[in-house]
Amino acid sequence: MKILLTIFSFFLFAQLHAQTHQVRGNLMDEAERPVSYAGIYLLKAADSSQVKAVVSDSGGYFKLQDIPKGRYLVKISFVGYQHYFSQQLVLDGESVISNLGVIRLIAEQMSLNTVEIKANKAVIVQRFDRMVMNVEQSVMAEGGTALELLNKAPGVAITENGELSLKGRPGTMVMINGKPTYLSGNQLANLLRGTASNTISRIEIMANPSSKFDAAGNGGIVNIVLKKSVKTGLNGTVSANGGAGRAARLGGGTSLNYRSEKVNLFGNYNYFYQDLESSAEVKRDFYHHGIPYSSSFQQMNEKANLRAHNFQAGLDLFLNEKNTLGFLVNGGTGKYPTVQPTRNRLQDDETGRLLWEARTHTTGKERWSDMLYNMNYKHLFNDKGHELTVDLDYVTHFSKMDQQLDTRFADGNGMITEKSRKGDLPSDNDIYVGKVDYILPAGSLVKIETGWKGSFVRMANHLKYDTLQNKVYVPDHFTSNDFIYREQIQAGYLNLKKDIGKFSIQAGLRGEYTYTQGHQLTTDSLVKRSYFKLFPSLFITREINDKNRLQLSYSRRIDRPGYWDMNPFRVYNDPFSYEEGNPYLLPSFVNAFELSHGFQSRYYTTLTYNSSTDVISSLVGGNSGLTFQRPENLAKFKNYGVSFTASTDFTKWWSGTQFVNLFRNDFSIAAETGEIKMKRTSFSFDTQNTFKLGNGWKTELSGLYKSKVISGVFTTKGYYMVSAGTQKALLNDRATVKLLVNDIFQSAQIRQVAAYGNISTYSHSRPDSRAVVLSLSYRFGGDGASGRQRSTASEELKGRLK
Repeated sequence: MKILLTIFSFFLFAQLHAQTHQVRGNLMDEAERPVSYAGIYLLKAADSSQVKAVVSDSGGYFKLQDIPKGRYLVKISFVGYQHYFSQQLVLDGESVISNLGVIRLIAEQMSLNTVEIKANKAVIVQRFDRMVMNVEQSVMAEGGTALELLNKAPGVAITENGELSLKGRPGTMVMINGKPTYLSGNQLANLLRGTASNTISRIEIMANPSSKFDAAGNGGIVNIVLKKSVKTGLNGTVSANGGAGRAARLGGGTSLNYRSEKVNLFGNYNYFYQDLESSAEVKRDFYHHGIPYSSSFQQMNEKANLRAHNFQAGLDLFLNEKNTLGFLVNGGTGKYPTVQPTRNRLQDDETGRLLWEARTHTTGKERWSDMLYNMNYKHLFNDKGHELTVDLDYVTHFSKMDQQLDTRFADGNGMITEKSRKGDLPSDNDIYVGKVDYILPAGSLVKIETGWKGSFVRMANHLKYDTLQNKVYVPDHFTSNDFIYREQIQAGYLNLKKDIGKFSIQAGLRGEYTYTQGHQLTTDSLVKRSYFKLFPSLFITREINDKNRLQLSYSRRIDRPGYWDMNPFRVYNDPFSYEEGNPYLLPSFVNAFELSHGFQSRYYTTLTYNSSTDVISSLVGGNSGLTFQRPENLAKFKNYGVSFTASTDFTKWWSGTQFVNLFRNDFSIAAETGEIKMKRTSFSFDTQNTFKLGNGWKTELSGLYKSKVISGVFTTKGYYMVSAGTQKALLNDRATVKLLVNDIFQSAQIRQVAAYGNISTYSHSRPDSRAVVLSLSYRFGGDGASGRQRSTASEELKGRLK
């Protein structure tokens, strides 16, 4: 904090000696999205001669500085929008800052070719508060899943089990359309698997969010924004795709939108079909007082059949110019049946003798359904940004896994035995959320934001296992369990933003009260927790000149245990390993600092430092007969890093964004033998390149490399991935054909090492990541102006359901 105050004092001292006239504002379109790289012109009021010109940055912000006294007009011009002219500005007397506030540009009724020019956004756009990956028009978003697409986002890593990290920091929250998913672990992974990547408009990556956002997520927030048509009149799209990885992949969907002056009615449906084939090997070494005594070798092959349906329907009623009432229903269903033959061998390390061999045939029939019901209201007090919004959500999630494990054992002497286990693993969740946000601009230099959010969650799991005894399945009471979890969170926040010369300062404070109750009915064990915590945030931005900007930011955040993490029942991966939850987990807290420099709104350098306590991480335990993974508050964690983002137009036809991240993870892990230090410096590189070839042709090439990285007791070895695609516009730009080859060299293979307690584990998995996909989309209807785009209040909680 002393460093923060020192830097701030220096900036403020310098500013007091250099006050000038300024005009600033923020450009948004009618869907409340930033308008980047628009031309802003300062004209003399007397003869409209040009005095100055700047370009809005990637967040839509602009600033005209060092303006002499006089009378002026501001003109804003950008392709696809009507010209904007301000009222006359009188800059006289002492230093004046004229803040034009939010300026909403109106889309023109234009030819289709002009619309196409407008839609060609850079794939990666860096802003000061977030990085945005625009995939709506990208070839890279075709024929895959949201899970696969997230792994292509700069600085983001996500496992097949739904564990997400950002710039090496674990505990990152996933939101969809600005709302928590309320899911975590396998349930989050299934939701992302069931979301077709071509339904995604953009991915927003926020490493250090403000107090307006939920405090959850030590690693920050990743927000997935889905496509939604917001044009006037009747319009829509139809799409289909097909291809193959190791097996077939198909998908398709349609969307329809009708908008008039009084109503906006919209809906969409998408279907996703994917057959997957993957393989993995796991080696485990078992120790006694540091001496190895046995080793197990496991080989797995899996075939999975992913089927998913997603739909959305909504209605916006424009009651008048100041009041809008909206209704939204969003849902999805899916199933993920798997067949997994597994071979396990256990040998004595001293003699090399085979102790036993087992072959297991595992079948899993997993299915899920999600529904979200939302009602929202927005009131505009004026056109200066003074507004009130209200959101009410009800979310229901149901998932069920029917599992069977049939195993044939052979010991070292050839004796054969057979065992079988059946599992019935349901999960039923209900979530109620209310949210109110209020924004009050207090003059041209101050903005006040405040709000409240309340949520109530109930999760019920009734796990049942049966084992085969004397050719009859009987209940296994030792591994069966009933668990009910309830959680209530009440939160309020206050943000104050003030411009002082070339400084912009935003200070925020969020308070959250949390009450949790986990009831294990089988043993009548009850764990209650309640706590109130404050989460401050501070953002200081210094405009050095038209090309250079500095920002210093700080926030305190929390990583609450996922709902599934606290569920104490066991989920068997095979007869020799299982995962279980821990109802005694504590929340983890982080203090996050960032210092960023932006040059020409194209080149950004960011220094980061994060310090976390009570980090939740999986530990590996057990013995040669049965191993397990369980989450624990294992570690203290420090993360240091520097990242660089460059958005460059190399030529008229070649543009690209390059992202480099160098970071060091430092874990201090509690163990029975004392504290274990795990440290490593890691490196990642992401590149996204677009080539405009003319005549409606466009090609994209993306690549990533991630070096070896540690997270808790696990070390993941480095890997790389290269993907490429091309597209052609047809039928006067109404149709588009796209061809994508994902993971060309099939190099996205995950190798992990874990050493904790008396077990060392080595794993190598080969996901079905290489695929060729051909897609066709066609849009119909008018090309009217854009309308309103909504997010709801509950997006942040769904990321914790497990």
